[in-house]
Amino acid sequence: MRLSRVIIKNFRNFKSLDVRLGEHAVVLGENKVGKTNFLFALRLILDPSLPDTMRKLRLDDFWDGLPRPLTLEDAIEVSVEFRGFEKNENLLAVLADHLVKPDPMVARITYRYQPVQGLEEAPRSESDYEFVIFGGNRPDNTVGYDLRRWMPMDLFPALRDAEADLARWARSPLRPLLDRAAKSVAAAALKTIAGEVHKTTSKIAKLPELASVVGAVNQQLTDMVGAVHAIETALGFAPTEADRLLRALQLMIDGGKRGVAEASLGSANVLYLALKELEHKYLVEEGERQHTFLAIEEPEAHLHPHLQRLIYRNYLRMRDEAEVELEPRSILLTTHSPNVASVTPLPNVVVLRCIRHENHTVGRSLRGIKLEPSDLADLERYIDVTRGEIFFSKGVILVEGDAEKFLLPTLAKLHDPDLDFDSFGISVCSIGGTNFAPYIRLLGPTGLGIPFAVLTDYDPKGETASQEDDDPDGEGVTSSYGENRVINQIMKEVMTEEKWDELDGDDILAQAEGHGVFLNTFTFEVDLLRESTEDQFSAAIKQLTGNKKMRARFAKVAVDPDELDPAVFLKDIESLGKGRVAQRLASLLLAEGNDVSPPYIRSALDYMKAKLA
Repeated sequence: MRLSRVIIKNFRNFKSLDVRLGEHAVVLGENKVGKTNFLFALRLILDPSLPDTMRKLRLDDFWDGLPRPLTLEDAIEVSVEFRGFEKNENLLAVLADHLVKPDPMVARITYRYQPVQGLEEAPRSESDYEFVIFGGNRPDNTVGYDLRRWMPMDLFPALRDAEADLARWARSPLRPLLDRAAKSVAAAALKTIAGEVHKTTSKIAKLPELASVVGAVNQQLTDMVGAVHAIETALGFAPTEADRLLRALQLMIDGGKRGVAEASLGSANVLYLALKELEHKYLVEEGERQHTFLAIEEPEAHLHPHLQRLIYRNYLRMRDEAEVELEPRSILLTTHSPNVASVTPLPNVVVLRCIRHENHTVGRSLRGIKLEPSDLADLERYIDVTRGEIFFSKGVILVEGDAEKFLLPTLAKLHDPDLDFDSFGISVCSIGGTNFAPYIRLLGPTGLGIPFAVLTDYDPKGETASQEDDDPDGEGVTSSYGENRVINQIMKEVMTEEKWDELDGDDILAQAEGHGVFLNTFTFEVDLLRESTEDQFSAAIKQLTGNKKMRARFAKVAVDPDELDPAVFLKDIESLGKGRVAQRLASLLLAEGNDVSPPYIRSALDYMKAKLA
């Protein structure tokens, strides 16, 4: 089974959120975007530990954008939909009365915080409100505790103290595991062991030096409160009553040499997760519940990057439909960690973004994104830790390689001192090639809906076109791989199919910049050199290599830029590494302080700033 859809209306920062979820959900977004509110909305329906006093919300929980005073029609509503429960008879029994779609089966549960039924005037206070939870689309179809018992949501909060929970018997995830094991322990054997513990404890406690300590403590208590009220104390390793003995057991680490209290915070969290995993499995096996929705806030807490990826790659691995139906657990994560994002299958990604001027949060899911399997696999490999920040960005600039990636932030500062990429939330992402199409689908209107710009090279096919296909009119004009790429790959992704079909190539190119697609006149490095940066290029090469011939070639271009041979120029840079040259060049350009951005980059920077203003 899985949670397939979440709809939230008028709750806190959500005006109207409607997202479809994959097998699991990894909710990403910047600070204060509402990730915790998203989980709390789910808790209103699914969390059995949430008391009804907290389900009765406050007036402050209504979305701020609703006009005040509130009217009789204003209500907070949270709906969740479930799929994949047909083969589980117990889940089917719980959800069958709440279907909104028969084939495939879809069940819906709704929480509504609304004015009290029969209220004739506009509500004035919280006493004028009530909450109801109902199934299907029928308010009279009441849902109670049974649903939360059979398919509960367990929350690990962001500020969880795993060490303290492990130490407290009532809250320790070790407790249900020991309770389960205790059922098969023979009472007589346990009583015998308890007697042996008592004997050993007594022998140690009777040592004169230790007995005097206990005597002093008991005497002090008697002096303070009298013999009637004093508590009689004794030294011991554990309770000596058989039925209490198991509760005194603790998990030890380092081969039994140390207690969990001496473990690192990260180790305690890993242990806690492992115990909860076992607890959930046993509860299902014993029929105490049928499915668990495990919600973890900031799963990266106290875990170094390798552990984050190891643990959550296993949690979030893709399963086929048969496995999903049988899997007794769904994972819901809210995170800022690009490490977690980097191992998340794309269909599980949910990105929350704040629309500042409208004061509400919107959500986009990649559950239904249309990608070829090969493109999906490429994207999941592409979104490593460094590129995982795409999901947290307000805007993304897609570029071909590392040279643009390293130099764009510097060029932006030189072009517009106010355009700091971190301040604006702009990420520069190198796709390591020219296949922009899947990345545009990821970011575009059918994907995450994040503003983006594309920078791509003109890439002339030759000085003059000699092939008939490159020069159909026989006029000797220069032909371009870049123009063909913009028309047939990039613009096809950002324009409607009808519009793309009705326009010719020149008209499509004319609309490129309006869609955030920017084409240079040659290649990035050549265009940058032609902005009077030949001295900086020469200085960078001089610092990076002792090759006298290469130094001489760049020095010659610095004296006379018309001497540039683009093919040799690019070959020299590639031999040193485009990224390496770009990093050295960035420091030299920044020291000079002049705006040397090629025209297409200036246009792209202005476009992105306007989009995010």
